[in-house]
Amino acid sequence: MKTFTKITNCFGVFVLTICLLVGSTIASSQNSKAESILGSTEDNGIKLTLHSYEIQNYGQEMIVNYTIQASTGSLTNEDGMALIKDLDFSIGSRVVKGKDAWHKKIGNQKYQGVMKVDLPQYRPATSNVIFNTDSISNQKGKWTINFQIQK
Repeated sequence: MKTFTKITNCFGVFVLTICLLVGSTIASSQNSKAESILGSTEDNGIKLTLHSYEIQNYGQEMIVNYTIQASTGSLTNEDGMALIKDLDFSIGSRVVKGKDAWHKKIGNQKYQGVMKVDLPQYRPATSNVIFNTDSISNQKGKWTINFQIQK
C-alpha cells in the first residue's frame, strides 16, 4: 500500500509539473503576440504605428489597433471625431475606405485608437495590405504601412 501511495504522489507531481510548463508556454506565446507590430511610419514629426488586427463579423470587417505619437508641434482634434482622416486600405487589388472608430489620449501628444475596415468579400487566405493616409489631426503628410493579413 505504501508503494501505491508513493507512485500516486509521484504521478501527481509529474502531472502538476507538466501543467505548469504548458501554462507558462501558452502565457509567453500570448505575450509575444500582444507585443507584435504590423508596421510604423513617421512624417512631419508624427509617428503612426499599427499594432495588431482582428478579423470580425464572419470575415467581413477588420479592426486595426494603432498609436500616434507627435514629437513636435501639437495634435489637435478639431472636430472631436476622427483623429485619422482619409483612411485608404488596399487589400490585394481592391481599395477600401476605413474609418477611425475611436481614439483616446494616453499621454503627452500620444493617442491610442482603433480603425475599422470593411473587407472585400473574396480575398485569398493571405492578403497584402497597404494602409495609406495623408492627414492626421490637423497635420498633412504621407503615412504608408504595408502588412499581411490572414483569413
